[in-house]
Amino acid sequence: LTDQVLELGVDLGACGLATMPCCYTGTSKDTPYGIKRALGVSWAADIRRSFFLTEKGYHTDFATIPSEITPMNRIIVGELRD
Repeated sequence: LTDQVLELGVDLGACGLATMPCCYTGTSKDTPYGIKRALGVSWAADIRRSFFLTEKGYHTDFATIPSEITPMNRIIVGELRD
């Protein structure tokens, strides 16, 4: 679902995007094995997502919310750059 939301935001030309992925099954399929092995599937998937946004003209970064709220607390942030 996260990938679909990011694609939709890009297709609509959103000036800013933020998403907090929670499910990672099958999401790192196009990421090199070494990245998945070294960083884990969740980081591998989110790095791939950041490259997708970068390729579409977004400046990307990561943020977090307190882990007391949820342990899956990474946020992918994208800001469209001209």
